[in-house]
Amino acid sequence: MKANSLFSLFCVVGLWSVAPNCFAQADSNVYNERVVVTSRYKPVVEESQKVNVAPIITDTVSTMPKNLSYDITTRRLTSLYQPSRIKAARIIGEPATRLYSNYLKLGAGNYWSPLAEFYYNSLRSSDRTFGVRATHRSSWGTIGSHGDEEFSPSYYGQAPFSYTNVTGFGKLVTRNHLQLSAEVGYQNDFTRFYGFSDSTLHAVLAQPRDSIARSQYRMAYNTATAAVGVKTLNTDVNALGYEANVRATDLFATYGMNEFNINLDGNIHYGFTIAKQYKAIAYLHLTYDGYANSFNPSELPLGADSLMLAGLEKDAEGNSALRQSQYRRLYNVNPYIDFLFSGFQIHAGAVVALDGYNIPEIEPRIYPDATVSKSLFHDLVNVTLSARGNIEALSWNKLRLVNPYIAPGSDVRATSHYDFGANIRLNLSKKIDFNLYGVYSYLNDDLSFRLNERYTLHNVFTPVYDSLTRIKVGGSFVFINDEMLRLELKGNYYLYKNKQTQRVGDEYVERPLYYRPDFDAALAATVNYNDKIIGRVEFQTLGKMPYATVKDAAGADSTLTLPMRFGLNLEVEYRYNKALSFFLNFDNLLFQRYFYWQNYPSYRGLCLVGLTYTIPK
Repeated sequence: MKANSLFSLFCVVGLWSVAPNCFAQADSNVYNERVVVTSRYKPVVEESQKVNVAPIITDTVSTMPKNLSYDITTRRLTSLYQPSRIKAARIIGEPATRLYSNYLKLGAGNYWSPLAEFYYNSLRSSDRTFGVRATHRSSWGTIGSHGDEEFSPSYYGQAPFSYTNVTGFGKLVTRNHLQLSAEVGYQNDFTRFYGFSDSTLHAVLAQPRDSIARSQYRMAYNTATAAVGVKTLNTDVNALGYEANVRATDLFATYGMNEFNINLDGNIHYGFTIAKQYKAIAYLHLTYDGYANSFNPSELPLGADSLMLAGLEKDAEGNSALRQSQYRRLYNVNPYIDFLFSGFQIHAGAVVALDGYNIPEIEPRIYPDATVSKSLFHDLVNVTLSARGNIEALSWNKLRLVNPYIAPGSDVRATSHYDFGANIRLNLSKKIDFNLYGVYSYLNDDLSFRLNERYTLHNVFTPVYDSLTRIKVGGSFVFINDEMLRLELKGNYYLYKNKQTQRVGDEYVERPLYYRPDFDAALAATVNYNDKIIGRVEFQTLGKMPYATVKDAAGADSTLTLPMRFGLNLEVEYRYNKALSFFLNFDNLLFQRYFYWQNYPSYRGLCLVGLTYTIPK
């Protein structure tokens, strides 16, 4: 009996001695769950639904230009999120998806509009990729008809455009985690200064259209580019990374225009932690743009006045009196840091620019570069506040992309801007995304256009640079129903105030602003039926735009305005198999003869049919 008592006492003391260790199992970081295994465990990755997002290649012959916007704010996306590491698991291997090395697209449409695209890319490789892409799209139709009148006011003759581009590229990843890249290309853009009718030609030059050669008002831009770059792929924290790129662009165009550009772009970045818990990345971004412009014409477009033509006379060295050359440059230094702090994603920095583009002397300029973003209500609402600014060169190569009908040797400047904005994004569900934003901008030397008075046919434009403030308010709405249906609605409203004035009588009034719409909007629907038939319909509208100021009968200034424009576009594709598909594109289904630029009417409706094919090996 005594032995049993001693044994019971020993058990009780033993249990009390291990009790602290038993209580430790209540730690929330340790799971104490019972698992019953009824069969041999075999890890398997379940099959999931493929997210099928078809590649989009923008078609070529849109007659309704997209919204003309001069926003040049750079937008950076920096991710500071690092997923936690997981142990490797054994999975059932799947065969690699078959890749195709080439893609061919051929089409043709009314207005004599051919289309050809070819892409070739190397197949799957862990350390290299290379390829070539070639594109040609053009249209050679005429606008208007002679009718019964000998000099018709609605006949503009052939209104062609042609775009051809060939580019070769390659990338190589070295053993020490460096990515080397290279690119070389050639591009040709061709058009004509067709913005005059038969009646205008006869009234101004007293000539019928048959008596002038089309080469007298042609315009061709040729661009050759070459680029090389190097980039580190090591993204470890507390590791220094860098990227450097060099690009050379040579633009040589009709009427003795030449522009050579050297662009250097690079950054150094370093990831670290703040207070041992907040992740951050520090960047130092450096850019340089140098431009050498020369203009030495031997001829000018049809309609140049007598004083302009007199300037073509050559001196003893063979140079025109209109000859000019200039070297311009821009330097940008942009230090900034991205970090997360208590749920706020913060981007803080500044841009220090040395402007040697607008004036011969170097002038320093400072711009803000800050963004704060915060998600609320379990990511239902995201609010972003920003203050950004920068300066960007408007070279001949950029001017002609906005307006291909500019005068040879036009004045070029650099546009600077300060933008202060707010953005609210609502993630109402996985299918609905709603976005609202507002931006207040101050712009100096902002770009617009007006007709050049030195060309009597009124078919050549000259750039105009204004200092103004702009308020932009807009939003977008997107609804996605799986892969079957996608609806998009977006729009913007603009308010402008020109800081430059002109004298009218005894008063100074605000100078008018040209080619800036008061609003733009678009509605689009995309349907994907079993990945066989894909269709998209898009409706666009662009608000009224002032384009000139004239004197009325009373002698007061009157502003002329291009009317509001509408555009309806349709795209349909039928995929016969993985290698072959057929498409139909129809632009300007409303057959509207609108004017995007003064005196330049558009095609009424442009239809394009064709096929895409992957050449099997």
